[in-house]
Amino acid sequence: MARPGSGWRDLKEEVLRLYSPLDVAQRYGLELRRMGRVWAARCPFHPDTRPSFFVYPDGFHCFGCGWHGNVVDFVAAAEQVGWREALDLLAGGHLGAPKAVRPPAPEERAPTAEELAAVQVAWETCRRHLRDRRPREYLTRRGIPLDVAEELGLGYWAPGVATRLEALGLVEAALAVGLLRRRRSPMGEELPRYWEPFRGRVIIPDLTRGGQARWLTGRAADDVTEPKYLNLSLPKPLLGLDTVEGEEAALVEGPLDWVAARAMGLPAVATLGAHVGRLKITSLARFRRVFLLFDADEAGQQAARDLAKALGRRAVIVPIPKGAKDVADLLLAQGGKGRLLRAMEAAREKKGG
Repeated sequence: MARPGSGWRDLKEEVLRLYSPLDVAQRYGLELRRMGRVWAARCPFHPDTRPSFFVYPDGFHCFGCGWHGNVVDFVAAAEQVGWREALDLLAGGHLGAPKAVRPPAPEERAPTAEELAAVQVAWETCRRHLRDRRPREYLTRRGIPLDVAEELGLGYWAPGVATRLEALGLVEAALAVGLLRRRRSPMGEELPRYWEPFRGRVIIPDLTRGGQARWLTGRAADDVTEPKYLNLSLPKPLLGLDTVEGEEAALVEGPLDWVAARAMGLPAVATLGAHVGRLKITSLARFRRVFLLFDADEAGQQAARDLAKALGRRAVIVPIPKGAKDVADLLLAQGGKGRLLRAMEAAREKKGG
């Protein structure tokens, strides 16, 4: 395929025209089952016990973990490369023979001490750049006060993080958890150099009670870069769980919802997707009341209902107030905090205290 002279956008449009989601799913070995006009399979991006990954004519969506994207996003996630490298693979016809997506890390997989050291060093380096112009502009657009972002440990991946990891001899550990990634040839062969997939992203960490970073995600600092979030290749935690005190917690779905809820003063914990495993549900047992502030779409509300069944009487489903799709939207809306607090109180009273 010849690359159009007008750039990446035209190339992406051509790739999306030539490759259907079904073609790509079959090439990566997904066991598909037809369900009307769509196809279903077990999700390749989280431990899935039942088919929750749906293949549509124009893209993919997992109702278990919330992963969503088109064929470029799929190849980027499956190959663990950036979207431009995924475009090159598709445009050059280098996907090769059908192959299985790398299986997700099991929940029991614990990072090594060296891997945790790499995460800590990367996070500490990123924190120093939160006041750079680009992350400050992003925080302003999202209505997040700078002091709240600093209190939560947010950062920004600027040039220099890889150099710091290299100087401390942590490159291999960083590669193991996805902080850095090997460059690949067009045929998929690993090259000796590596690249920084989190570069240019706002970093949101999961911190222990002692203030150590043990996991992080990178949010694109614009509305164009895909994927919107980039995670480490480690099991997703319940974001913010260790820093919540008291008998109540407010569960939200995404990292930005978590930041927004904390900015509103709520004891927020993020599930990082609609799917919540058994071990995570067990870790919520210490709370007397758990408010479920999941996204307003059907997938989010179904996930809230499923989780409420697992949590039992402690669960309180809180409908997102009209006009907003999630908690992050409410932070931007005029009077959004008050509307959410009133919705929580109404849901509490309906539940009976």
